[in-house]
Amino acid sequence: MTQKAVISVRGLTMGFGELVLMENLDFDIHPGEIFVILGGSGSGKSTLLKHMVGLYKPMAGKITIAGMTLEPDNEDSFKKILARIGVMYQGGALFSSMTLGENVALPITEFSRLKESAVDELVRLKLRQVGLEGFEHHLPEELSGGMKKRAAIARALALNPEILFLDEPSAGLDPISSAELDALILRLNRTLGTTFVVVTHELSSIFTIAKRVVMLDKETKSIIADGDPHELKNASTHPFVRQFFNRQPEMEK
Repeated sequence: MTQKAVISVRGLTMGFGELVLMENLDFDIHPGEIFVILGGSGSGKSTLLKHMVGLYKPMAGKITIAGMTLEPDNEDSFKKILARIGVMYQGGALFSSMTLGENVALPITEFSRLKESAVDELVRLKLRQVGLEGFEHHLPEELSGGMKKRAAIARALALNPEILFLDEPSAGLDPISSAELDALILRLNRTLGTTFVVVTHELSSIFTIAKRVVMLDKETKSIIADGDPHELKNASTHPFVRQFFNRQPEMEK
């Protein structure tokens, strides 16, 4: 029996004004996958993620999340989807004037009517899940880059989402902090069963966390690879895919 997709993308065309970045994209993401979006610079990786969380409207096509069509203009259905997903934006996007506890509490107070004591307990739980227990009263400026990323993941986890979207989670991190973040993603995926959709170009992270990848190509405006990165590294028939995974420069013409 085929597992039902938790995210389904059909005929997605995206761009801005007259510029078309990608067209007619089709793929499914299944529950519990760590799904990574790849591509060269300017291919539209982060733009695709932003379409999938409703920040951008597609030129054409449809995105379905947990059986619901993503329609940002439909406030009721969009709020239902937002309650089932979490997003960590590039850089973390924590509010600098708020403590970590206040940052994590923000979506909880927005989408629930829990008492303050229950919110505080939930905040402590979420920070504990990312290894930041006891940092509730720290400001973002008091944390290292890796700790800020983990705090942003704690905020994204606040509503116990089925799906977490991470945009360039390892960007700007040293190799040790990046490896720790990879280990956190794997642990959360294993213990919570959370589906991850990750945009990254970090090869070490891709080979560590990805169960499946799709690669966008800005020349053809399409997906040129879909599968296990370990298999694509040597088995892909597309030159750019092999170059990417084997870290090879493009041959001079």
